[in-house]
Amino acid sequence: MKLPVLSSLLLSIFFSLSLIFLPGCTNQDEEEKTLLSGTVPIQGGIYRLPLPNNPATLDPAYVQDNYGEAIVHQVFDNLVRFDPYLSVLPALAETWQVTKNGKEYRFILRENARFHNLDPVTSEDVIFSITRLLRADPAPAVLPHLLKIDGAKEYRDGIIEIVPGLKIENNRIFTVRLNESHVPFLTALGMYQAAIVPKKEVLRLGNDFANHPIGTGPFRFVSWEWDQSICLGRFTDYYAQPAYLKEIHYKIYPKGQALKELTDFQQGKIEEMAVYGDVREKLAGIKGLQWFHRPSLSLFFYGMNTKHPNLANPDLRKALSIAVDRHQFVNQVYKGQFEIARTILPPGMPGYTPLNRTEDNNLDLARQHLKQAFAKPIEDLPELEIVSAFKTPRVEQEMAMIKKFWSGLGLKIKIKYITDWDKFEAYLKSDKVQIYRYAWSADMPDPDSFLYSLFASESPSNFMKFQDEKVDKLLLTARGIVDPVERARMYQKIEASIMASTPLIPLFYMSVDRVYQPYVKSVNVSALGAHTMPLNRIWLDKFPTSK
Repeated sequence: MKLPVLSSLLLSIFFSLSLIFLPGCTNQDEEEKTLLSGTVPIQGGIYRLPLPNNPATLDPAYVQDNYGEAIVHQVFDNLVRFDPYLSVLPALAETWQVTKNGKEYRFILRENARFHNLDPVTSEDVIFSITRLLRADPAPAVLPHLLKIDGAKEYRDGIIEIVPGLKIENNRIFTVRLNESHVPFLTALGMYQAAIVPKKEVLRLGNDFANHPIGTGPFRFVSWEWDQSICLGRFTDYYAQPAYLKEIHYKIYPKGQALKELTDFQQGKIEEMAVYGDVREKLAGIKGLQWFHRPSLSLFFYGMNTKHPNLANPDLRKALSIAVDRHQFVNQVYKGQFEIARTILPPGMPGYTPLNRTEDNNLDLARQHLKQAFAKPIEDLPELEIVSAFKTPRVEQEMAMIKKFWSGLGLKIKIKYITDWDKFEAYLKSDKVQIYRYAWSADMPDPDSFLYSLFASESPSNFMKFQDEKVDKLLLTARGIVDPVERARMYQKIEASIMASTPLIPLFYMSVDRVYQPYVKSVNVSALGAHTMPLNRIWLDKFPTSK
């Protein structure tokens, strides 16, 4: 771990992650090997990659989908960043000191950091970026961590207009004072929502900043053509070293155009794509392709609205989960690509334990729970609805299999597709949603990113509408525990409480599976997902001619 000012506590927490997520079947150190061999990376070229949908916004404070997050990681920087092994490293903050038993952080900004308008990054910009997050609506996932800043809650509630825990020493030095020790705080500053924005430009552009973002990242925003593409250009004054690539073109494939995306890759019109289902077999004839597989801190699941009358009974929810044959599900629909999930926390995350796993593929036990849930005959039960944001052959196969599992219990199942992402998210937030198909990737390598984000009563991502006062209290307690072993045990206890209520059906732990064209160099995939990977060190050893 290469962080000079990170406490031994965080080092201990991340050590296990570094061991588990060592790269396999990848060229993680390709750039270093290239330099040692004397090969000089080629400057220039346009890198084209797919985006499954339009982002809702490009303002990092309001991004809540992976599509916007992918752009944010190229256009913006944070005070700190994560490397591919999930170590916390300096970014805009050149260094920092932690004092007063973990309650005060003193940051020193890089002298050569510039926004895309060439203005220097100042302490005032950082304080502005943090304070605007405190009043952001909807609340960003990073908010609970920022509310640990002295006076942050009062500021969010409108009681005060200045946050006393944020102090500027000069243009490059500022301090953050917490009201209590909060272990995930420094890590949370690496979450994409905590990207630093230019105060002057945000105030000047207002709501239009969401469509014309200005950051400090290695690439600057150029254009956004709805349903077509988002284009970024190299920022030549980037503090860390200008990117090799001249431009990045995100080609948008709205409404689940998986076949079109595959065809474009086969024809050399994009440089990379995700590998799901039978994609590997369909690409087998192309020579020299680079295949990447890496475990990730993510979970694919079906969430259940615990407040919906049809799903309010936990025994019914348990019956649905137990009836699923996860082996058959993963092997047939996803060709055995993923590891079966029976817990919420993925392997490699502090707090993960197989002891919290749920039962599966047990129809007799599922029927017992169903009998406990309802006194009336099964045929009189209302129809259950599953909603999906994607409608592709693979998703339809998946839905048919889930429907078969649950029909075996005598339940009536209806499938609903909402392929417009904004409308899908709006449906998740409504009272109408029953069961929804979803994937969750950690924003940071900490169990709080899963358990608080998905299950805290006040979390904006709690579409399951799960509410448990005991769990809420334990989640807040866990954040202040300094000892990493004790903290992991607390999260195991929290997960067990949540699993007992079964607000979701874990299906598989996702992995980062991508394929790249032969001429793409220095790919460095993170366990937080391919969408989080900065593209500034990628280079092309030839420039494709197709558009």
